[in-house]
Amino acid sequence: MNNFVLVILGIIGLFVIFQFVMKFRSWSQRGKPAPRVGGSLGKSIIKGEKILAYFYSPNCRACKTQETYLPGVQEKFKNIFRVNAAKERDIASAFGIIGTPTTIVIENGIIKDYFVGITGVPKLLHSLELK
Repeated sequence: MNNFVLVILGIIGLFVIFQFVMKFRSWSQRGKPAPRVGGSLGKSIIKGEKILAYFYSPNCRACKTQETYLPGVQEKFKNIFRVNAAKERDIASAFGIIGTPTTIVIENGIIKDYFVGITGVPKLLHSLELK
C-alpha cells in the first residue's frame, strides 16, 4: 500500500513539473524574434504581418477540440496558418514546439503570445487585439 501511494504521488509530481515546464517555455518565448522558416508562413513573418500559427498533430485529441474554436477566430481574423507538427517537424522544431496544440501569435516578426494547450476564442481574439 505504501509503495502504491508513493507511485501515485510521483506521477502527480511529474505531471505538475511538466505543466510548469510548459508554462515557463511559453512565457520565455514571448518577445523573441520569430524563427526564419520557409513557405507562406515564413513570407508572412518577413513581411511583418500579424499571424496566428496553429501547430497540431493528427492524432491529438486536444487538437480536435482546438479545431472547433478556430472558426470563431477566423470570422474576425483570416491570417491563420495551420501547421501539422508531425509532418513539418523542421518548422515545429524552429518554433520550439514540444506539445500540441500550440498556438502562436506573431506580429512584426516578434512572438507576441505563445499558448500551449487548448486556448479559447476570447483569449485568442484578445491576443490578436480583436476582442
